[in-house]
Amino acid sequence: MKEFMLTSGENLQVILFLSTLVLFIGAERLIPRRRPASPQVSRWKTNGGLTLATIALLPLVPVSFISASFWAQSNGFGLFNHYSSAIPPVIAVLLTLLIRAFVSFGTHYLNHKVPLLWRFHRVHHLDTELDVSSTVRFHPLEMPLSMVIGLPVVVLFGLSPWVLIFYELLDVCVTLFSHSNIRLAPGLNRYLRYVIVTPDLHLVHHSSYREETDSNYSAVFPIWDILFGTFRVETRAPLQSMELGLEEVRDSRAHRFWWLLVSPFLPIHRPLPHSHLSETGAAP
Repeated sequence: MKEFMLTSGENLQVILFLSTLVLFIGAERLIPRRRPASPQVSRWKTNGGLTLATIALLPLVPVSFISASFWAQSNGFGLFNHYSSAIPPVIAVLLTLLIRAFVSFGTHYLNHKVPLLWRFHRVHHLDTELDVSSTVRFHPLEMPLSMVIGLPVVVLFGLSPWVLIFYELLDVCVTLFSHSNIRLAPGLNRYLRYVIVTPDLHLVHHSSYREETDSNYSAVFPIWDILFGTFRVETRAPLQSMELGLEEVRDSRAHRFWWLLVSPFLPIHRPLPHSHLSETGAAP
């Protein structure tokens, strides 16, 4: 398993992405969760353009989680590398997966709470629908910023390169799944959402209602949302009809490629969270 991940993981990631993408594009036609209110061609073009822009930028990023973990391993740096003989392999794998999942959770949480990071991350949330094309709809500069947050954790813990590659494979499949516009059987979703992030669970995160947007930050395993109290399954409106995107931009700008690229540098004000009193109509 270890050797296979190290030698074939990168190629397998590309194969999994393309095959899973095609799979969920087909599933969205057969069992859609929501019916888009308007033709989606402009959305798909913009989402595809942002995806290509991000891919084009990747070679310019000088370091990755995987390369950092190789460096830590070769230099015996990091908690797991220092105590490798004292930690059972199975425990080391489980802890690595959990810590890597926490990096995703924590980075995502900070992207919502730190104003500078939110300016870039909101490009993802400005999408007024959610389908498999939304999976990699990110501003090209978001990934380098996220690296700055996650790299110290990877190095300080000395996370295993092959387990990180395995996590990336899981991430490819689960994030395509969670962003896809597909309907799961209620019974299946009720239990599966406590194991991996499901489409219904992630749909809540893309609600335009601030309290719902600020929930369900996990990418693969929802465990950190459950532990930190940000796990949310109930919504104000039914999932089939709830408003997606952000309240501050509800027009065609949300699907203009060039506007989205410059939007982090524009003064777009985010509404304050709604209070319980304002929802009930009482005076603040």
